[in-house]
Amino acid sequence: MASFLRALIVDDEELARENLRMMLADSCPEVAVAGTADGPAAAREHIRELRPDLVFLDIRMPSGHEGLDLLESLDEPDLLVVFVTAFKDYAVQAFHANAVDYILKPIDPDELKAAVGKAVKRLQQLRGLPGEGQRYHDELKRTARLIKEQGGQRLAVDHARGFKLFDPHTIAHLEADGNCTLLHFTDGSRYLDTRTLKVYEDMLDPIQFVRVHRSHLINVHQLREYLREDGHWAVMRDGARVPIARERVQAFLEAVRG
Repeated sequence: MASFLRALIVDDEELARENLRMMLADSCPEVAVAGTADGPAAAREHIRELRPDLVFLDIRMPSGHEGLDLLESLDEPDLLVVFVTAFKDYAVQAFHANAVDYILKPIDPDELKAAVGKAVKRLQQLRGLPGEGQRYHDELKRTARLIKEQGGQRLAVDHARGFKLFDPHTIAHLEADGNCTLLHFTDGSRYLDTRTLKVYEDMLDPIQFVRVHRSHLINVHQLREYLREDGHWAVMRDGARVPIARERVQAFLEAVRG
């Protein structure tokens, strides 16, 4: 086996691809990034051309199935996959159930190094044991099926005493709080999560959850009224007045009317 792993990064966001590339360069000298891809089509082409040892695969590109569809189409027996995900509940359960490797967004350097260390050992197994490659890819496909079956049903948010599992439809609106997100639920409760508003924007259904401001994301099903007075405002069922940025008004109106 070579002294380094050739890696392909697959993520639809350019900033996310470059961030992971820089983190690998800083923390994981045993990994050489051979290329990046912004979606399944480019990823398949790069896998054929570059023959990477390792793929860092985002599973939210952007509808939630693109990365999984790519995964199910792979047939390279010695290609290793590390999932990159913002999900902290059902997807993680699927990863654990099938013993596949993953890292959570936002990526922690120590977790990244640990994932790469596991990848080195796993790749040695794939190449050293007859039938191990097929068994591993069967695990990947089981993982993809499990995530698809369970996908979107519940999310999790940490709090001081543990974590809360919830149906995304119970979120009324979300508000950026520095690098964290304050979630406002329909029952009046609120939770602060360390994930950014952009992470939630990527996770949630874009038809139901609309970014109306750089600091606000709303559930259009919880909208009570739209006001044009001293600006633009979304009045929610819980009484909150959420500002709508001028450049986002048209998209907001289309989402509501659609």
